[in-house]
Amino acid sequence: MSRVKQIIARRNTEFILDHQNDSLEQLSAYLQACMEDIGHPPARVEVIGGAFLEYRFESRTKSLRSFFSGTIAYTVKNPPEFKNRKIVRDLCAALAPQEQEADALCAEEVQE
Repeated sequence: MSRVKQIIARRNTEFILDHQNDSLEQLSAYLQACMEDIGHPPARVEVIGGAFLEYRFESRTKSLRSFFSGTIAYTVKNPPEFKNRKIVRDLCAALAPQEQEADALCAEEVQE
């Protein structure tokens, strides 16, 4: 999980650099796509660039209200546990094949 945390931190930094000049409409569209991907209004920690989005919109509620009119209080105040966040599960799934390959290479080296 520490590797996943490092990857998320790096991606957050990259997001800020890549999107620092985006309009609020562009950022709103990105956040809406994130919501559609995870299936509910995301908490700040559930999306890459969440803290930056909150900063640009002046609050988490304003960022979500830019495109969503439903109930947002629950997910904003009670985000899923780290290991249960979609962003974390997706990264773990992507890293699993790489780790299996690395394990296989190490096993080959040990046998030689």
